[in-house]
Amino acid sequence: MDKEISGDFFVLEAILMNGSKGNGTEMTLELPPTSEDNSVRIAACKLVVDAGPWAFAERCASEIAQHWQRAVAERPKLFNGTVFILRDHALMGDVFEGRFVRSDFKSFLYWREMGFPDASVRDGFGSAVIRSAEGHVLLGRQTSGNLNAGLAYPPGGLIDTRDVSGSAIDIDASITRELTEETGLAAAEMARTPGYLLTRAGPLVSIGIELRSALPAEALRACILSNIATQSAPELADIVIVRSSDQIDTDTFPRHARALLRLLLSA
Repeated sequence: MDKEISGDFFVLEAILMNGSKGNGTEMTLELPPTSEDNSVRIAACKLVVDAGPWAFAERCASEIAQHWQRAVAERPKLFNGTVFILRDHALMGDVFEGRFVRSDFKSFLYWREMGFPDASVRDGFGSAVIRSAEGHVLLGRQTSGNLNAGLAYPPGGLIDTRDVSGSAIDIDASITRELTEETGLAAAEMARTPGYLLTRAGPLVSIGIELRSALPAEALRACILSNIATQSAPELADIVIVRSSDQIDTDTFPRHARALLRLLLSA
């Protein structure tokens, strides 16, 4: 994802999903209700782009335009590129099926910053789950001056046009590209765990792939920091090693990251 856009897909903890179902005509296959955010291992993903528009963005076009003018005045680096929003979704056994709708970043940003008023959609994105030789999880902490400055999370980002061929979405390509852009690591140099990590956290749906490095955690962190030091505009300011569930930080780890870490570090 373009650096001006990436990092804008998380929920700030002060914003909770409301109960509105929106007024659009989209069919929504609701994910099963859960008492808390959760992460599970699944075998496969089938993700496609739907041809229809995002009804919420069309209804709120005037408000979105006004909000965007204010947003770029305050944050000039913002870029209004194409993004894809998760509209219909269902977990069918161990296969996650999702249909995305094409939109733009300004509409996504308005939806997010207004508190997710259209609950018929989700923020669906990919996550690169980096694990060291010992099994520790490495998160990236975002640089200052961004919407998620100071938060630590698995590298990843919104799905964009580079991830789409015809109507099919290549989530693996999206994740591995974001991994390299943010950390300088190449997915081909790590062992990929079969399947995916599906994390559902309110309006967030993270689709992760687990990548295991042969390096111990401290050496892997040093390698990533060395890569970041060569970037002209790095997205990450630091790398955080999480060794146990006791280290899950409720203040700086977004809720989907916390759910993911509970699954991975529960043993």
